[in-house]
Amino acid sequence: MNAAEFARHFTRVKRRGTWHDARCPAHDDRRPSLSFKDGDRGLIVKCHAGCALEDVVGALGLRVRDLFNNETSRRRRIVAMYPYHDEEGEVLYEVVRFEPKSFAMRRPDVVGGWVWDMRGVRRVLYRLPALKGCRLIFVGEGEKDADALAALGLAATTCPWGAGSWQDEYSHQLRDAGAGHVVVLPDNDDAGRDFAEAVKHSCARVGLIAAVISLPGLPLKGDVTDWLAAGHGRDGLLDPVGDLNGVTR
Repeated sequence: MNAAEFARHFTRVKRRGTWHDARCPAHDDRRPSLSFKDGDRGLIVKCHAGCALEDVVGALGLRVRDLFNNETSRRRRIVAMYPYHDEEGEVLYEVVRFEPKSFAMRRPDVVGGWVWDMRGVRRVLYRLPALKGCRLIFVGEGEKDADALAALGLAATTCPWGAGSWQDEYSHQLRDAGAGHVVVLPDNDDAGRDFAEAVKHSCARVGLIAAVISLPGLPLKGDVTDWLAAGHGRDGLLDPVGDLNGVTR
């Protein structure tokens, strides 16, 4: 990403030589305190109020790696869009997937377009309206996994950014939707297992029973979508769950 592309994430940007100044999205910035410019390897970004770089780019729906320039980033194209809705079905934001593989987040503006930042946007679970009244809910690591599970008639969700991004607020949303039991299907790697444990313990803090299921025969770094593509089906997911204290399938 270069400075011109980064500037599109802001409503007002002032040019100062090679630097650009804008209001920092990571704090209540009443005067422009964020500066950025093109560097040799990518974008140089500095908040003069002291906000961490991760917080600045996170507020824009980006990641630090998106600031680096390379040939693949200049060739990227949108291949999927995953809308996140509130409980009433209103779109709050989208996770956008690019090819070569990368992700960004955007929110709707008031004229039918998009703003490529997440300033002031409430974070919610993917497919949240469809979870209402479901006693058994599956949690995967990505939107693609949640969609694959939903195609089987299962209540399924995930959170933006996948592994390492679960918040207790998401567990509250599961409980408020009516969940009694949660099944976490981690990717087959260390990050996936850490994600599953984080979801499990977070759910326990709000009174939900969560079980972690490691899918048999899943290749290294594989996910539930891969597992289903290999010929497994709905029964293969439900059999390890068992009765779960009377929760119906």
